[in-house]
Amino acid sequence: MSDLFVLLRETLPEFLGSLAAAVVTTAAAAALRAARRARHTEPTTAEPPPQE
Repeated sequence: MSDLFVLLRETLPEFLGSLAAAVVTTAAAAALRAARRARHTEPTTAEPPPQE
């Protein structure tokens, strides 16, 4: 049983670091998607060229 605790103590920081990295990556990807979506839905402010 103590071997299990040793293994857990050695691997837990690595697991938590990987989990934190995954959370940060997912949040960054969501922010990028939201920024792209906002850029595509904004109305253009440029006026069309005058018609002759």
